Amino acid sequence: MAGTGAFSASGRFSPVRAAAGAAARAELAPAAITRVGAVLGVLAALWFSSGDLRGAVAGSVLLGAVLFCGEVRDALAGPSPDAFTEWLDVVLGRLREYAVYAGLAVGGVLAGVEDAWAWAAGALIAGALRDTAIASGAPGAAAPRQPAPRGRDWSSAVLGGLDPERPPGDPGLTRELLGDPVPERDRPPRRRSGSYALTARPGPLSGLRAAACFPEPVRFLVIAVTAVFADARVTFIALITGCAIAATAALVDPRPGEGRR
Repeated sequence: MAGTGAFSASGRFSPVRAAAGAAARAELAPAAITRVGAVLGVLAALWFSSGDLRGAVAGSVLLGAVLFCGEVRDALAGPSPDAFTEWLDVVLGRLREYAVYAGLAVGGVLAGVEDAWAWAAGALIAGALRDTAIASGAPGAAAPRQPAPRGRDWSSAVLGGLDPERPPGDPGLTRELLGDPVPERDRPPRRRSGSYALTARPGPLSGLRAAACFPEPVRFLVIAVTAVFADARVTFIALITGCAIAATAALVDPRPGEGRR
């Protein structure tokens, strides 16, 4: 699964490194870890469907295991995973989250929550709107390419236009194309968020910006807390509220955040 941005500990958290090393020695591909996470997500949904406290606690623990698998998968895949691995991660990630919503709705019905399925549908719709709003703010998503200006700056505009994330006249890109690569320490760090390659924005507000995107770790945390201490209706209301805040933030500030998909 995709990197968690400000929440990621891939390659730095010792259990993640140990698990990634064990998976590499076992010759497990990142796609295999993604499938393991999907299975754990379905198991979490089954526990949530019981509608009792024991099922909520077990489902919450399994959601934590899903996130751990994501960190291991990111550590195995490295900064440049192949297209199939990314596609599989997105598809299975959506399916397992929808399965969790269905399990919560079934558990809500068994616990006597009214209109549990309607609340679940509202959470799905809010999630889709959140994804659309964030995708519309991705680099190069809607901005048309400007024609190169005439004059002596035409070469800088052409060189800068090769990468929509680098401004015209970027000296680092120019040095790379001329055979003088930019030192690794001078390159801006990048993090992945879902299918978007994002430039990291270090600073005290980076964590808040990432949380405002309501990424998967935050959604799973909301599910775990509300499922244990409240009921399915509160869980879905919290998910709808978080997705609405993320969509609003993406529309007000179109810069992509650093959260997970």
